[in-house]
Parts: sequence; structure tokens; C-alpha cells
Amino acid sequence: MRDLFIIIKKELTELLRDKKTIINSIVLPTLLIPILIFGSIKVTQMISDNEQQKTIKIGLVNAPQDFKDLVAKDTLNIITTYTDVQDFKDLISKDSVQTALVFPIDWATKMDSLSSSEVQIFRNGSKESVNRRVSKMIETYSANIKEQRISQLNFPMEKLIPFHEDYVEVGEQKELIGKRIGGFIPYLFILTMWGGCLLAGIDLVTGEKERKTIETTLSLPISKFTVLLGKAIVASILGFVPAVLNLFGLIMGLKFIPGIPDSFKLVINEMLNFQSISLILLLLIPFSLFLSGLIISLVASATSFKEAQSKATPIIMLIIIPLVLAMMPGIELSWTTVLIPVLNIGLGVKEIMAGTIDMMQYVTILISLIAFAMGAIYFSYKKFSDENAILK
Repeated sequence: MRDLFIIIKKELTELLRDKKTIINSIVLPTLLIPILIFGSIKVTQMISDNEQQKTIKIGLVNAPQDFKDLVAKDTLNIITTYTDVQDFKDLISKDSVQTALVFPIDWATKMDSLSSSEVQIFRNGSKESVNRRVSKMIETYSANIKEQRISQLNFPMEKLIPFHEDYVEVGEQKELIGKRIGGFIPYLFILTMWGGCLLAGIDLVTGEKERKTIETTLSLPISKFTVLLGKAIVASILGFVPAVLNLFGLIMGLKFIPGIPDSFKLVINEMLNFQSISLILLLLIPFSLFLSGLIISLVASATSFKEAQSKATPIIMLIIIPLVLAMMPGIELSWTTVLIPVLNIGLGVKEIMAGTIDMMQYVTILISLIAFAMGAIYFSYKKFSDENAILK
């Protein structure tokens, strides 16, 4: 055990001498999430405000006067009236108009006779802001005509509504929000953890090769397994610490950044309590060991930092795909998914955040992650013991 602590101390000292390691592993993860939250809120507000202030060029054909008046109420609408149907596809592509509405010639007759008609709308589906605003105008105009008809027919409005829906929400708000955003949280943690483990793992193995110090380390009166385990633990620490700092950065961002509704803050604070944070971090400990062991096994035979990166980087896809699946609706934690690494963490964190985690399934996830970590450490030890690979 003393030998293991010596290796851990040695490797940590070497890594933390580099200011870049401190910035990338400690400073950036702490500030990243609050900056992302604050930035996304501000950018969303700016885009929304900007879109609301933009003018819309609307082409109208045979439009009734009451609809023209409705469109003209918004001073940001620029109306162009056409006597007949134009090549609106070309006009929209040239931005002469952004949308066009074509009413039938007999519109007034059909409206007076209480008949149905059709309005042809030319639009570009990629211009969502324009389309939303035009759809809102159409809905308002349609609602006005319905009210006029109901009044004209002297027909009670209640008779048009056969029943009212009365939804009784049995799920707690904590559960609803936890299930919706819980899958996104491990996406941030695990990718940060992967980056920390990757940089540390490469530096502790391939970096020592390039610095010509690997022979000195292996010549110490310490077993190769202890040396390997010490390096794996240090690499896992450099991955685990940024994940923890990311978590606290998330908490700080949600508490202190303005623009987040108070009701949402209360629910988030309830979800991110001591118990849920402890359960999440407990899952990340063996997973960080699994990542560090996997990375070391992949880069053990690499002779340069560039080669090590090329060998280890593609594995990121095996992490991203399960994390994306964990965020998809319909995929829930079950006795099948508890054994799939990465996916089980994503689904497990969703359940923890929602407060609906089954402790038997949680323990199964934890045991499976420990087993995967042990397997990765053993596999990396076999690679690390190959002198032809490690000393070349």
C-alpha cells in the first residue's frame, strides 16, 4: 500500500506541475457549466428579441379587408398586394417577400354563406420565426370568423364543446423535470471525465516514454501492477475531479445566474440534494477507473502523444452513443440496461434526479461498473507488462 501511495504522489506531482493541466482539469470544468448556462440563456433571449423585432414581408392575393387590417396592426409587417398569383417560390427565394397568402376570388361569398374555403400559404419551412408569426395571424383571423358565425347563428358556444379535459397530474414536478433533464447531466460529466482521463492517461504512459523516464519508474523496487494501478488511479482522479467540479458548477449556475424561474430553481435544488449527489458521484468513481484503465491499455504501445491520441480518441463514440440513447424518450432503466456501461449511468442518473431510483438496480449498476473497472485494470496491466510494447 505504501508503494502505491508513492506512485500516486509521484504521478500527481508531475501532472500538477503543468499549469495547463490545472487549467484544463480544475479551472475550466468549474467555470464551464455556469458560463454555458448563462451564455445559452442570454443568447436565447437575444435571438428571441431579435426575431420579434424583425420585419416580415407578406404578399397578399385577394385578401379581404378585415384580414389586411389584422396584418397591418403589427407595424413590423410589410404588405405587398398582388392582383393575381405570382411565382412566389422565386419571390421568396429572392427575399422580395418572405411568405404569401392567396385567398380565393369567391372568399366573401363563401364567408357570407357560412361555407368553408381554403387559403393557400407559400412559405419557406426553414424560416421558423416568420412561419410562427404568420400562423398566429391565421389562427387569430380564423377565431374571429368563428365568433362572428356563432353570434350570427345565435348558437350557444357551450354546445360546440362536448367535454372539457381535466388532467390530474399524479407525477411530482421533481420526477417530470428529473426525467427530462436527468439524461443530459451525465452527458456533461462523462465527456468531461473522458477528457481528463485521456490527457492524464496519455501523459502518464506515452508522456513518460517521450521524456525517457519510463525505464526509471519501472526500475523501482515496486511491482509493475502497483505502478500501473497508481497511474490508473491518478488518471481516474484527473477525470473524476473535473466531473465533480462540473457538478458544483451546475449547482452554482442554477442558483446564481439570473433568468432562471424561481420555481425551476426550487425543483432543481430539491433534486440536487446531498443524497442524489452522493449516489451520482459513487457511480462515477468506478467508471473513472474503467476509463483510465481502458485508455492506458490503448496507449501502452504508442510511442508518441499523437499516436496515443489516434488510438484512444475513436473510443469516444462508444461513450457518446449510449449517452444519446439515455436521453431519448422511451428508453428506461431496466434489468437489461443496468448491465450496459455508460447507458446504465445515463439512465441511472435520470432516475436519481427524478427520485424514482430502484436501489436494487442501483446496486447492480454499481457492481457492474466495478466489474468493468477491474476488467479494464487487468487488461491494461497485461499491456503494461509487455516490455516489448512499453519500452519501445
